[in-house]
Amino acid sequence: MDKSPASWKGDYPAEIWSDLEQIGELARVHEVTAVLDGGDYFHLKPSTKNPHHLNERTATTHNKYPCRTYGVEGNHDMSHNNLDSIVKQPLGVLFASGVFNQLREEVFRDGTLCVRVVGVPYNPNLTLADLRGIQKKEGDTHLIAVVHALATKKQTASAEDFFNEPVFDYPSLISRKGPDCWLFGHWHKDQGIEVIDGKTFVNLGSVSRGSLVRENLERTPKVALIEISGEEGLKVTPIELNVLPASEVFDLEKKATQEKERKDIESFIATLSSDLLGSVCTKDNVVKVIQGLSFADEVRNEALRYLEVVE
Repeated sequence: MDKSPASWKGDYPAEIWSDLEQIGELARVHEVTAVLDGGDYFHLKPSTKNPHHLNERTATTHNKYPCRTYGVEGNHDMSHNNLDSIVKQPLGVLFASGVFNQLREEVFRDGTLCVRVVGVPYNPNLTLADLRGIQKKEGDTHLIAVVHALATKKQTASAEDFFNEPVFDYPSLISRKGPDCWLFGHWHKDQGIEVIDGKTFVNLGSVSRGSLVRENLERTPKVALIEISGEEGLKVTPIELNVLPASEVFDLEKKATQEKERKDIESFIATLSSDLLGSVCTKDNVVKVIQGLSFADEVRNEALRYLEVVE
Protein backbone atom coordinates (compact mmCIF):
# COMPACT_ATOMS: atom_id res chain seq x y z
CA MET A 1 0.00 0.00 0.00
CA ASP A 2 1.12 3.55 -0.47
CA LYS A 3 0.70 4.70 3.15
CA SER A 4 2.39 3.70 6.37
CA PRO A 5 0.32 1.78 8.97
CA ALA A 6 -0.69 3.64 12.13
CA SER A 7 1.91 1.66 14.07
CA TRP A 8 4.76 3.03 11.94
CA LYS A 9 6.83 6.17 12.37
CA GLY A 10 9.09 5.13 9.49
CA ASP A 11 8.35 5.02 5.75
CA TYR A 12 6.55 1.73 5.11
CA PRO A 13 6.20 2.10 1.31
CA ALA A 14 9.92 2.90 1.01
CA GLU A 15 10.80 -0.33 2.83
CA ILE A 16 8.54 -2.42 0.58
CA TRP A 17 9.98 -0.94 -2.62
CA SER A 18 13.46 -1.54 -1.23
CA ASP A 19 12.54 -5.17 -0.49
CA LEU A 20 11.31 -5.67 -4.06
CA GLU A 21 14.43 -4.07 -5.52
CA GLN A 22 16.62 -6.30 -3.33
CA ILE A 23 14.75 -9.37 -4.56
CA GLY A 24 15.49 -8.33 -8.14
CA GLU A 25 19.17 -7.85 -7.30
CA LEU A 26 19.33 -11.27 -5.58
CA ALA A 27 17.77 -12.79 -8.69
CA ARG A 28 20.50 -11.16 -10.78
CA VAL A 29 23.37 -12.17 -8.49
CA HIS A 30 22.25 -15.78 -8.25
CA GLU A 31 21.15 -15.99 -11.90
CA VAL A 32 17.77 -17.42 -10.96
CA THR A 33 15.30 -18.90 -13.43
CA ALA A 34 12.19 -17.43 -11.82
CA VAL A 35 10.89 -15.39 -8.89
CA LEU A 36 7.97 -17.04 -7.08
CA ASP A 37 5.48 -14.85 -5.20
CA GLY A 38 3.28 -16.52 -2.56
CA GLY A 39 0.37 -14.08 -2.71
CA ASP A 40 -0.93 -10.98 -0.90
CA TYR A 41 1.12 -8.69 -3.07
CA PHE A 42 -1.39 -5.98 -2.18
CA HIS A 43 -2.43 -5.31 1.41
CA LEU A 44 -5.71 -3.39 1.04
CA LYS A 45 -8.46 -5.48 -0.57
CA PRO A 46 -10.69 -2.72 -2.07
CA SER A 47 -9.36 -1.83 -5.52
CA THR A 48 -10.30 1.82 -4.93
CA LYS A 49 -7.71 2.02 -2.12
CA ASN A 50 -4.82 1.04 -4.39
CA PRO A 51 -3.73 4.00 -6.56
CA HIS A 52 -2.61 3.35 -10.14
CA HIS A 53 0.91 4.49 -9.32
CA LEU A 54 1.39 1.29 -7.29
CA ASN A 55 0.99 -0.77 -10.45
CA GLU A 56 3.13 1.67 -12.42
CA ARG A 57 6.02 1.37 -10.00
CA THR A 58 5.47 -2.39 -9.71
CA ALA A 59 5.88 -2.68 -13.47
CA THR A 60 8.95 -0.44 -13.49
CA THR A 61 10.55 -2.40 -10.65
CA HIS A 62 9.81 -5.90 -11.92
CA ASN A 63 10.70 -5.12 -15.52
CA LYS A 64 14.28 -4.70 -14.25
CA TYR A 65 14.33 -8.25 -12.94
CA PRO A 66 16.49 -10.65 -14.97
CA CYS A 67 13.66 -13.22 -15.05
CA ARG A 68 9.89 -13.55 -14.90
CA THR A 69 7.86 -13.28 -11.69
CA TYR A 70 5.22 -15.96 -11.13
CA GLY A 71 2.57 -15.38 -8.48
CA VAL A 72 -0.54 -16.83 -6.89
CA GLU A 73 -3.48 -14.84 -5.60
CA GLY A 74 -3.73 -14.20 -1.86
CA ASN A 75 -6.89 -13.30 0.05
CA HIS A 76 -5.80 -9.64 0.19
CA ASP A 77 -5.46 -9.56 -3.60
CA MET A 78 -9.13 -10.40 -4.15
CA SER A 79 -12.49 -9.06 -3.09
CA HIS A 80 -14.69 -10.99 -0.63
CA ASN A 81 -12.41 -14.04 -0.89
CA ASN A 82 -13.71 -14.52 -4.42
CA LEU A 83 -11.07 -15.58 -6.94
CA ASP A 84 -13.30 -14.44 -9.82
CA SER A 85 -12.90 -10.85 -8.60
CA ILE A 86 -9.21 -10.81 -9.63
CA VAL A 87 -10.05 -9.48 -13.11
CA LYS A 88 -11.29 -6.27 -11.44
CA GLN A 89 -8.43 -6.05 -8.94
CA PRO A 90 -4.99 -4.41 -9.28
CA LEU A 91 -3.32 -7.84 -9.35
CA GLY A 92 -5.49 -8.73 -12.33
CA VAL A 93 -3.97 -5.78 -14.18
CA LEU A 94 -0.47 -7.07 -13.40
CA PHE A 95 -1.42 -10.50 -14.74
CA ALA A 96 -3.09 -9.14 -17.89
CA SER A 97 -0.17 -6.81 -18.64
CA GLY A 98 2.40 -9.56 -18.22
CA VAL A 99 4.21 -7.87 -15.33
CA PHE A 100 3.40 -11.01 -13.30
CA ASN A 101 2.62 -14.48 -14.62
CA GLN A 102 -0.43 -16.06 -13.00
CA LEU A 103 1.00 -19.24 -11.53
CA ARG A 104 -0.96 -22.42 -12.05
CA GLU A 105 1.53 -24.78 -13.65
CA GLU A 106 4.92 -24.01 -15.13
CA VAL A 107 7.68 -26.36 -16.26
CA PHE A 108 11.33 -25.35 -16.21
CA ARG A 109 13.86 -27.55 -18.03
CA ASP A 110 17.64 -27.50 -17.85
CA GLY A 111 19.50 -30.48 -19.27
CA THR A 112 18.18 -33.58 -17.52
CA LEU A 113 16.25 -31.51 -14.97
CA CYS A 114 12.51 -31.01 -15.33
CA VAL A 115 11.12 -28.85 -12.54
CA ARG A 116 7.36 -28.42 -12.44
CA VAL A 117 5.95 -25.60 -10.28
CA VAL A 118 2.26 -25.66 -9.31
CA GLY A 119 0.46 -22.62 -7.88
CA VAL A 120 -2.53 -22.82 -5.53
CA PRO A 121 -4.30 -19.48 -4.89
CA TYR A 122 -6.20 -18.66 -1.72
CA ASN A 123 -9.38 -20.67 -1.26
CA PRO A 124 -11.23 -20.69 2.10
CA ASN A 125 -12.59 -24.13 1.18
CA LEU A 126 -9.23 -25.69 0.31
CA THR A 127 -9.00 -29.29 1.55
CA LEU A 128 -6.22 -31.70 2.41
CA ALA A 129 -7.36 -33.84 -0.50
CA ASP A 130 -6.83 -30.89 -2.85
CA LEU A 131 -3.24 -30.50 -1.73
CA ARG A 132 -2.46 -34.21 -1.65
CA GLY A 133 -3.76 -34.33 -5.20
CA ILE A 134 -0.69 -32.39 -6.35
CA GLN A 135 1.50 -35.20 -7.72
CA LYS A 136 4.46 -35.59 -10.03
CA LYS A 137 3.82 -36.29 -13.68
CA GLU A 138 5.86 -38.51 -15.91
CA GLY A 139 9.20 -36.86 -16.64
CA ASP A 140 9.21 -34.58 -13.59
CA THR A 141 12.48 -34.70 -11.71
CA HIS A 142 11.26 -32.20 -9.11
CA LEU A 143 7.90 -30.77 -8.09
CA ILE A 144 7.37 -27.48 -6.21
CA ALA A 145 4.02 -26.27 -4.83
CA VAL A 146 3.38 -22.59 -4.09
CA VAL A 147 0.32 -22.41 -1.84
CA HIS A 148 -1.49 -19.48 -0.21
CA ALA A 149 -2.83 -21.24 2.88
CA LEU A 150 -2.16 -21.68 6.58
CA ALA A 151 0.34 -24.43 7.28
CA THR A 152 2.61 -25.36 10.13
CA LYS A 153 4.81 -28.20 11.33
CA LYS A 154 2.43 -29.19 14.10
CA GLN A 155 -1.17 -28.13 14.49
CA THR A 156 -2.21 -26.38 17.69
CA ALA A 157 -5.62 -25.35 18.97
CA SER A 158 -4.75 -21.68 18.50
CA ALA A 159 -3.68 -22.29 14.92
CA GLU A 160 -6.91 -24.11 14.10
CA ASP A 161 -8.90 -21.12 15.30
CA PHE A 162 -6.89 -18.68 13.19
CA PHE A 163 -9.31 -17.00 10.72
CA ASN A 164 -11.56 -20.08 11.14
CA GLU A 165 -9.68 -21.58 8.22
CA PRO A 166 -8.12 -25.01 7.82
CA VAL A 167 -4.53 -25.29 9.01
CA PHE A 168 -2.49 -27.97 7.25
CA ASP A 169 0.25 -29.73 9.16
CA TYR A 170 3.35 -30.65 7.18
CA PRO A 171 3.40 -34.42 7.82
CA SER A 172 -0.12 -34.83 6.42
CA LEU A 173 1.02 -33.32 3.09
CA ILE A 174 3.82 -35.81 2.50
CA SER A 175 3.39 -38.45 -0.19
CA ARG A 176 5.86 -40.38 -2.33
CA LYS A 177 5.01 -38.58 -5.57
CA GLY A 178 3.99 -35.33 -3.93
CA PRO A 179 5.92 -32.04 -4.03
CA ASP A 180 9.59 -32.11 -3.10
CA CYS A 181 9.21 -28.54 -1.84
CA TRP A 182 6.21 -26.71 -0.41
CA LEU A 183 6.26 -22.89 -0.35
CA PHE A 184 3.56 -21.28 1.80
CA GLY A 185 2.20 -17.76 1.85
CA HIS A 186 -0.69 -16.34 3.93
CA TRP A 187 0.69 -16.75 7.48
CA HIS A 188 2.90 -13.71 8.12
CA LYS A 189 4.83 -15.43 10.91
CA ASP A 190 8.32 -16.73 10.10
CA GLN A 191 8.18 -20.49 10.75
CA GLY A 192 11.47 -21.17 9.05
CA ILE A 193 12.43 -24.07 6.79
CA GLU A 194 11.72 -27.68 7.74
CA VAL A 195 12.81 -30.91 6.09
CA ILE A 196 10.59 -33.90 6.94
CA ASP A 197 11.02 -37.31 5.33
CA GLY A 198 13.01 -35.75 2.52
CA LYS A 199 10.37 -33.09 1.76
CA THR A 200 11.15 -29.39 2.28
CA PHE A 201 8.65 -26.93 3.75
CA VAL A 202 9.37 -23.20 3.39
CA ASN A 203 7.26 -20.85 5.49
CA LEU A 204 9.28 -17.66 6.01
CA GLY A 205 6.35 -15.30 6.51
CA SER A 206 5.76 -11.91 4.96
CA VAL A 207 8.51 -9.69 3.61
CA SER A 208 6.58 -6.77 5.10
CA ARG A 209 6.34 -5.77 8.77
CA GLY A 210 2.99 -4.03 8.89
CA SER A 211 1.58 -4.55 12.36
CA LEU A 212 3.32 -3.78 15.64
CA VAL A 213 3.38 -7.23 17.19
CA ARG A 214 6.21 -9.01 18.98
CA GLU A 215 6.85 -11.21 15.95
CA ASN A 216 7.61 -8.16 13.79
CA LEU A 217 9.77 -6.60 16.48
CA GLU A 218 12.01 -9.65 16.58
CA ARG A 219 12.22 -10.95 13.01
CA THR A 220 14.05 -9.83 9.89
CA PRO A 221 12.13 -10.37 6.63
CA LYS A 222 13.59 -13.12 4.47
CA VAL A 223 13.31 -14.69 1.05
CA ALA A 224 14.27 -18.22 0.05
CA LEU A 225 16.82 -19.17 -2.59
CA ILE A 226 15.93 -22.56 -4.11
CA GLU A 227 18.73 -24.35 -5.93
CA ILE A 228 18.22 -27.63 -7.80
CA SER A 229 20.90 -29.77 -9.37
CA GLY A 230 21.19 -33.35 -10.56
CA GLU A 231 23.93 -34.13 -8.07
CA GLU A 232 22.87 -32.29 -4.90
CA GLY A 233 19.12 -32.34 -5.43
CA LEU A 234 17.06 -29.54 -3.90
CA LYS A 235 18.59 -27.02 -1.50
CA VAL A 236 16.84 -24.04 0.12
CA THR A 237 18.75 -21.15 1.70
CA PRO A 238 17.05 -18.30 3.61
CA ILE A 239 18.39 -14.83 2.81
CA GLU A 240 17.69 -11.87 5.06
CA LEU A 241 16.64 -8.61 3.44
CA ASN A 242 18.33 -5.38 4.42
CA VAL A 243 15.80 -3.43 6.51
CA LEU A 244 15.96 -0.84 9.28
CA PRO A 245 15.78 -2.03 12.90
CA ALA A 246 12.26 -2.34 14.29
CA SER A 247 13.01 0.46 16.78
CA GLU A 248 13.47 2.88 13.87
CA VAL A 249 10.30 2.01 11.96
CA PHE A 250 7.74 1.27 14.66
CA ASP A 251 6.24 3.90 16.98
CA LEU A 252 7.10 2.07 20.20
CA GLU A 253 6.16 5.03 22.43
CA LYS A 254 2.66 5.12 20.97
CA LYS A 255 2.39 1.36 21.42
CA ALA A 256 3.44 1.66 25.08
CA THR A 257 0.86 4.41 25.67
CA GLN A 258 -1.90 2.33 24.06
CA GLU A 259 -0.91 -0.70 26.12
CA LYS A 260 -1.01 1.33 29.34
CA GLU A 261 -4.43 2.73 28.42
CA ARG A 262 -5.70 -0.78 27.73
CA LYS A 263 -4.47 -2.06 31.08
CA ASP A 264 -5.92 0.98 32.87
CA ILE A 265 -9.31 0.35 31.30
CA GLU A 266 -9.23 -3.34 32.23
CA SER A 267 -8.21 -2.48 35.78
CA PHE A 268 -10.93 0.19 36.03
CA ILE A 269 -13.61 -2.25 34.87
CA ALA A 270 -12.38 -5.00 37.19
CA THR A 271 -12.29 -2.66 40.20
CA LEU A 272 -15.70 -1.18 39.40
CA SER A 273 -17.24 -4.62 39.04
CA SER A 274 -15.69 -5.83 42.28
CA ASP A 275 -16.84 -2.82 44.30
CA LEU A 276 -20.40 -3.06 42.96
CA LEU A 277 -20.80 -6.73 43.84
CA GLY A 278 -23.16 -7.21 46.76
CA SER A 279 -24.42 -3.64 46.70
CA VAL A 280 -27.73 -2.38 45.42
CA CYS A 281 -26.97 -1.22 41.89
CA THR A 282 -28.62 2.20 41.95
CA LYS A 283 -27.30 5.25 40.17
CA ASP A 284 -26.26 6.84 43.46
CA ASN A 285 -24.30 3.75 44.49
CA VAL A 286 -22.56 3.54 41.13
CA VAL A 287 -21.61 7.23 41.32
CA LYS A 288 -20.20 6.77 44.82
CA VAL A 289 -18.15 3.76 43.72
CA ILE A 290 -16.76 5.61 40.69
CA GLN A 291 -15.88 8.67 42.76
CA GLY A 292 -14.07 6.48 45.27
CA LEU A 293 -11.88 4.67 42.75
CA SER A 294 -8.16 5.46 42.85
CA PHE A 295 -7.83 6.52 39.24
CA ALA A 296 -6.96 9.79 37.54
CA ASP A 297 -9.65 12.49 37.69
CA GLU A 298 -10.15 12.41 33.94
CA VAL A 299 -10.86 8.67 34.05
CA ARG A 300 -13.48 9.03 36.82
CA ASN A 301 -15.04 12.07 35.13
CA GLU A 302 -15.30 10.26 31.80
CA ALA A 303 -16.99 7.30 33.50
CA LEU A 304 -19.50 9.62 35.16
CA ARG A 305 -20.15 11.32 31.83
CA TYR A 306 -20.93 7.97 30.21
CA LEU A 307 -23.25 7.19 33.09
CA GLU A 308 -25.19 10.40 32.44
CA VAL A 309 -25.42 9.57 28.72
CA VAL A 310 -26.77 6.08 29.47
CA GLU A 311 -29.33 7.51 31.88
